[in-house]
Amino acid sequence: MLRRVLLGSSACALAAACSSGAPAEPAPLPCATGLTASCAPQYDPPTFATLHAKILRPSCATGTSCHTAAARRGDLALDDEAASYAMLLGKDGSRARVAPGDPSCSVLMKRVTSTDPAVHMPPGSGSLSAGEICALTQWIAKGAPR
Repeated sequence: MLRRVLLGSSACALAAACSSGAPAEPAPLPCATGLTASCAPQYDPPTFATLHAKILRPSCATGTSCHTAAARRGDLALDDEAASYAMLLGKDGSRARVAPGDPSCSVLMKRVTSTDPAVHMPPGSGSLSAGEICALTQWIAKGAPR
């Protein structure tokens, strides 16, 4: 009996030691504020094909950008339209970055509207225009159709 207790406590101590060194999951980002679908979109109507060609691919997936097929930062590649749509909506088995009908709580919108430099996308000094953010907001608010 003592042997079983010692083995059990050793296994618990080992599990605790392994898990204590693992990095903690980042806290979920709060929903974006100030988004409204009654804005002036840069592209009207905001279809996914247009948003991908005019905003997502050029801002996020060209050259040495973070979300090319080669870089796949955050396991997200935005250079191919069909694959981008699947990844953004989690249809490929990955985590969804867009919540159809809910732009404020979509990770995509949280990122492009964040004022925190560690969270904001695209990184660096580049930001999407108000019209581009509006187009993305309207597309998501309409259910993020393909």
